[in-house]
Amino acid sequence: MFSLFCDIIVKRGVIFVKYKTNDLAKVLGVTTNTIRRYEKNGYITPDKSVESGYRSYTQGDIIKIGLIRLLRKCGFTHQEIESFEGKSDTEIMEIAQIKLNELDEKIQRLKFLRHWLKDNIQMIDVCKNLGEGFTVMDCPPVYYVLYSEGEKLLSEKERLKTISDFMYAAPEVQSIMYYRQEDLKKGNILPNLGWVIKEMDIDRVGLHEMFENDKYILYYPMQKCVYGSFSYPSEFINDFKKQTPYAEDFKRRKEKFLKENNFCESGDIMMFFMGALGKYADWMVCIPVKEK
Repeated sequence: MFSLFCDIIVKRGVIFVKYKTNDLAKVLGVTTNTIRRYEKNGYITPDKSVESGYRSYTQGDIIKIGLIRLLRKCGFTHQEIESFEGKSDTEIMEIAQIKLNELDEKIQRLKFLRHWLKDNIQMIDVCKNLGEGFTVMDCPPVYYVLYSEGEKLLSEKERLKTISDFMYAAPEVQSIMYYRQEDLKKGNILPNLGWVIKEMDIDRVGLHEMFENDKYILYYPMQKCVYGSFSYPSEFINDFKKQTPYAEDFKRRKEKFLKENNFCESGDIMMFFMGALGKYADWMVCIPVKEK
């Protein structure tokens, strides 16, 4: 029954199973081009029949290729795998430990990104469930950095470095619009734009000191807030005038809710961007309030 996959050669009472290229590819679940590439890289050296011209491979080749595929899945490059040749077990262990440390870092970062994605899904769900309504709850303390104030792009060299560090070091950032109360009182409705991350997430990634000692990173404390949401067609994302009717409708609903619940605004407003890759651009609005 082995005739479909291999030739059987008996030598000195030991059965050696030899595979042809197509058979080896089937057993390993790869293409014949992959087998030839492994041969070219020097991982395996097939026997070549003078009579038939066919290459043949052994069980040892299967074991080596299987190990190479596992190492590739772990992130080793072909150059790194080739460098194993001639090295002692201790040297290989040291190389493997470096790769293990890299994998641990990637796993940790993926956990942070998973947390961001899960958090974002929950926020979108909250927006959906709120509809045109509102809810009152304490907002979590956050850190944020701005890259524009109204029509002015903030491009100081140190700020740009902070923004880059902020974006790289903190994987769970959100895009925000930030409205200062004093600007709104002056009739300035152009938003400030930036990036924000919750303080609890900073603690998890161990960057508290960095965020406390940078003058461009600002703190937004925990406080009682009214949360609401609004959306507009994503095609309006770059047209402030077309967004205005939706924002005005939100403002009317918000003012009615505040009046009915005996609240007044008490701090800067922060709007969290939920996304605009679908049909709508969605915003979660956080408004600090106090009782009159």
